[in-house]
Amino acid sequence: MWPFEDTLRGQDPIRKFREWLKKWLFGGNRLYTVATIVLVAAVSLLSAYGFYAWQKAPNTGEVVTINKGTLPTNCPQGQPPCRQNNNNQAAPNQTRPSLAPVEVKPEEMVKPVMGPVLTSVGMTFSQVFKDYRYNTGVALGAKPGTEVKVIMPGTVTLVASGEQGTRQVNIDHGNGWQSSYSGLDQVQVKAGQKLAAGAVLGTLGQYQRTDGVLENHLYLKVTRYGKPIDPNIYWK
Repeated sequence: MWPFEDTLRGQDPIRKFREWLKKWLFGGNRLYTVATIVLVAAVSLLSAYGFYAWQKAPNTGEVVTINKGTLPTNCPQGQPPCRQNNNNQAAPNQTRPSLAPVEVKPEEMVKPVMGPVLTSVGMTFSQVFKDYRYNTGVALGAKPGTEVKVIMPGTVTLVASGEQGTRQVNIDHGNGWQSSYSGLDQVQVKAGQKLAAGAVLGTLGQYQRTDGVLENHLYLKVTRYGKPIDPNIYWK
């Protein structure tokens, strides 16, 4: 092929180039011709797409000026400063819904069974073990079959088997208040159920001696944020 072809020697260089190009493109090297056209088309398309993407790319070099005097004070520690809008309110991604605490009125606490108070929270002498022991709950004397009522409005969180074949019910009253009722025989509520104050949880079973009390009783444990509370000071 040119410039070594004898048929093109001695001719005008421009004419020789045209003849050579014509023979190369339309001669016996069709495979090279197709490959060249495909390569050129692919490079052109990729270049056009790259230029289009570059034009449409967002500008990330924007400089944001923050007025330190208007920064909110509740920004998470170690995080970039919180941005505010024109109304001096936190940006949407920084806001958190404020949940008002559930109103709990312990002074309106209902006594779960109308029986004598056998023990209180604290150090109590055990009639069974003949020593002093710390009680986190109170024992309220009552006969088997007595209805057991919830002391405050709340939601049932647990219904489980207890000691001596009895049942236990736990109630969440909100704002850190919880109560637990042990010694039940029949249970009329289920987990997730919302109850009003004085609603019947079930009936008391045969429950004695388990925590050092000889008489049949309901064992009630009241806590706030895990700390035992003596409900005897709230009974009506």
